[in-house]
Amino acid sequence: MARTCFHPSLLALPSLIIGLGAVTALAGGPSLRSAPDRGDIARVVGSSSIDAYGGSAPMAALTAGTAAKPEQVAEARKSGAAWLKTVQRADGGWGAGSWGSDDLAAPSDVATTALTILALVRDGGGVDMHKESITRAARFVTKTIQESPKKSPELNSPGQTQPQYKLGRLVDTHLAAMMLGEMVGTLDEETNIAMDQAYDRVLGKVQMAQRADGSFDGDGWAPILSSTIAASALNRGVELGKQVDQSVIDANDRYQASKIDSQTGAVTSGEGAGVDLYSVASALKGNKERKDRTAKRVADRPTDVGLQAAQKEAEVAEIAATDRVVGDSSGQLFTGFGSAGGEEMLSYMMISDTLSDEGGERWEGWNGKVGTYLVGTQNADGSWAGHHCITSRTFVTAAAMMTLGAPEAATMRAERAMKSEGTAVGAFAPDHGTK
Repeated sequence: MARTCFHPSLLALPSLIIGLGAVTALAGGPSLRSAPDRGDIARVVGSSSIDAYGGSAPMAALTAGTAAKPEQVAEARKSGAAWLKTVQRADGGWGAGSWGSDDLAAPSDVATTALTILALVRDGGGVDMHKESITRAARFVTKTIQESPKKSPELNSPGQTQPQYKLGRLVDTHLAAMMLGEMVGTLDEETNIAMDQAYDRVLGKVQMAQRADGSFDGDGWAPILSSTIAASALNRGVELGKQVDQSVIDANDRYQASKIDSQTGAVTSGEGAGVDLYSVASALKGNKERKDRTAKRVADRPTDVGLQAAQKEAEVAEIAATDRVVGDSSGQLFTGFGSAGGEEMLSYMMISDTLSDEGGERWEGWNGKVGTYLVGTQNADGSWAGHHCITSRTFVTAAAMMTLGAPEAATMRAERAMKSEGTAVGAFAPDHGTK
């Protein structure tokens, strides 16, 4: 599939300038919350010619020195969750639709539904706040997985969706696995049993999807994001003691290692559509999880020099990616493709998820920056819109909510780690050792 982002719906837009030199207003979409000062915008992104702040939220919507207040972030999350619940389908799911279609009229798909479930869980710091919507959606996903062919990595989800076309054909599978890994045991008994059965099956599908280079998706504009989601899902499977083949993990570790130069921070961005943001975010999340997982194996096998070297390699790669994020004073990395689409939102989510575990100054700086941007670009009805590639308001809103909910997710992960401390966390099967 050709890695191009343009599609017919863009032809209706008055103008789109995607460089750092200028950002012009785009027409359409619900009105935004109040816009930041244009002089501040220019200072943050390093742009000398910003013509207008328009209805489609150009990337320059950051403010300089005026971070969003906690109560503004809380309100943004509250209205975002309320909007998502109003557009939930009768079958329990949500859909992104295909290019040029109205995503609110599109059939439910697994990728969008799985991401939205996770967004609502984060918003509530667990399932209780939005339990009815989450339960209905989880049942939709598990039913789809159980009805899908056993010997294929694909799910019986609608085809030609925006997430599939842009992130990869198997993104439904990978997001379903990521969601179920977070949801096991959290709902009623009947739904929990269905989720556990579906989780086992979809983890097998993720492993079945692995390609020769160690990645998990390749048919899309920026499949590196889908591959990173798949790897994260498998990491969670390992934590839960699920059957995850070590050779699959090893192959993906080599893939992750090949995507960033640990000395310079330069990324191999071909599978990230040539957009550094996507590749840096993937390298950051992938190598952080790789480091943490390998550290557990080193604790069990402290004399294994191969494992020690692998842990160090992942740590250095994580540091290099982090430096790219925190050193982005010009805003060039943050702007991604030049305007915010679903791909940018997923990248922000990956960065926030990683840095929130670390905490401290670097996390606070990033969180203030991305939080201010998201609060400033939210539509008045509580949704967010994408302005290139993945434009679905549902998918983009869910991804924005995931980013804003990163602190809650970090808390939940920390609580999980405390509960599992002193127990054997994660069982590899089989373990072939390092390669």
